[in-house]
Amino acid sequence: MDTKTLLEKYFDGSLSKDEKIDFERLLAEDSSFRDEFEFEKNVKTAITINERNDLKKMLQSFETTKKPKKSFYLIYAAASIVFFIGLFTWMNFSATNYDTLFNEYYQTYPNTVSPTVRGTTSTDLKSNAFYAYDSGNYEEAIALFSEIYSKNGDDFALFYKGISLIELQKYDEALAVLQKNNSLKNSTFEPYFLWYTALIHIKLQNKNEATLNLKLLIESENPLKKAAKKLLSEIE
Repeated sequence: MDTKTLLEKYFDGSLSKDEKIDFERLLAEDSSFRDEFEFEKNVKTAITINERNDLKKMLQSFETTKKPKKSFYLIYAAASIVFFIGLFTWMNFSATNYDTLFNEYYQTYPNTVSPTVRGTTSTDLKSNAFYAYDSGNYEEAIALFSEIYSKNGDDFALFYKGISLIELQKYDEALAVLQKNNSLKNSTFEPYFLWYTALIHIKLQNKNEATLNLKLLIESENPLKKAAKKLLSEIE
């Protein structure tokens, strides 16, 4: 099987048991395949985080020079008035429907750590945690990710536990979990911790805290920098 097909099957979660073995072998032994995998993973992550309902391919890659533009709407109690990006004042934001803004930007983060393979069963703790997550069984996922983090201190377990709590609309609990990232060193999920922390603050109408997290994202090169700039322009 060619590497392109193997990567496609990995990302849609359809690898067979034998294909998964081949995939893991190539990832460990073939630097070109590993580089291709990392590139595709980053692109798919950026697209997932930044896509909107009517712009499914908002970010094709981190190098794209032409980006589709979209106007974002704020809902006021007295009337429906349209404001474009960059024209919002603090008073506009204070009248914003926070739920609408949160829903515009929030997307469930995909499982990029342990793909669920159809038709297979596993007793591996990590595989079971992500199977629960992919199945939308977030209560079980939280328990399993908590166990993983307690045993190993893995950053992915803390991150996906936080996302699972958001899915259950337990925003204060999710915020407490995601903010534990401050104690982790060199977390590969660092920009995503910041992004979802900012979104929770928007949901909870904490403008100052949301602004702080978005500015931290903008200050460094990461897949969410452009999305953070756009969101910040809407709340300032």
